[in-house]
Amino acid sequence: MNLLTPEQIEKLRASSIRFPDVNETCIGCSACAAISWEVFELDDEWLSKVQDLPSYEDKFVDEAISACPVDAISWKQ
Repeated sequence: MNLLTPEQIEKLRASSIRFPDVNETCIGCSACAAISWEVFELDDEWLSKVQDLPSYEDKFVDEAISACPVDAISWKQ
């Protein structure tokens, strides 16, 4: 579940930039958005989405991944 378009994901992969990915097991607890508000936001269904950024480094993504109670977030490349 991403705000990133398929084209944006391909561009990130081509440039070897790591980016966070939220899978379908997200329960909308909002822990990731509270920890890393620059990267994650909740959609209309209260599920986490990844915002389009030029870089995700130093944005507390690792902490958000650790806080997710259902392991719905991981790094992709």
